[in-house]
Amino acid sequence: MRSVYLLVFLFLYVIAPGQAQPKEISVKYYFSTGDYMEDKLSADQIILEVIEMGDDFLYVKSFLDPVTRKKSDAAKAWAVHYQNKTYVNLKYSNNANAPNVFVQLDLKGRFCMAVMDSSFMESVDIAEHYSGSPLKVYNPESRITSDAKYFNAAGEMKRIFLVDTKDLSIVLPYKANNAPIDFLTKDTLKWLVGKDNFKGSKKEYTVEEVIAIVEDLNGRQ
Repeated sequence: MRSVYLLVFLFLYVIAPGQAQPKEISVKYYFSTGDYMEDKLSADQIILEVIEMGDDFLYVKSFLDPVTRKKSDAAKAWAVHYQNKTYVNLKYSNNANAPNVFVQLDLKGRFCMAVMDSSFMESVDIAEHYSGSPLKVYNPESRITSDAKYFNAAGEMKRIFLVDTKDLSIVLPYKANNAPIDFLTKDTLKWLVGKDNFKGSKKEYTVEEVIAIVEDLNGRQ
């Protein structure tokens, strides 16, 4: 029975989406977190083959040089810039790692933040989580999703990502140190508001309250 489920999962979330014709878009990019914070946008453009595009995310199949059509080193970029919006690569994440899924940043400062619709997680779950090996099939139940759920004032469920741009703890062999973009967990929220001020549960905080907390912290940096 488990084998049948696995085959259905692979077809619905890995094979079938891959059969769709990718859309090509031209973007510029920020190679590192530091480049983003210093507004050092790349001079050159690259082509992204996009499997799926939502209002606040991009799921990318490949990064191409616009002249040679060969794979571009910009695949290592921390973020891309498209239509006046910045999208960060979840390759650079500790608890929501999904290579080539980019989420749109809603706030910029010491702490950057992305507030995502719940439907976005479907694209995270179809990203490449088996690292090229058929023996490493991604298990969606292993993802820390519950800690990322928050509700806005209208009762709509969202998932919040946070970037501490001073935490350059992700060092990949790209000659750049980058900040992780992670799900906003209870422990991180408690750290943001302070142990004595924490309400006891993240369920006590609406999306709007979290945004206000982050904006206040950024204003004091």
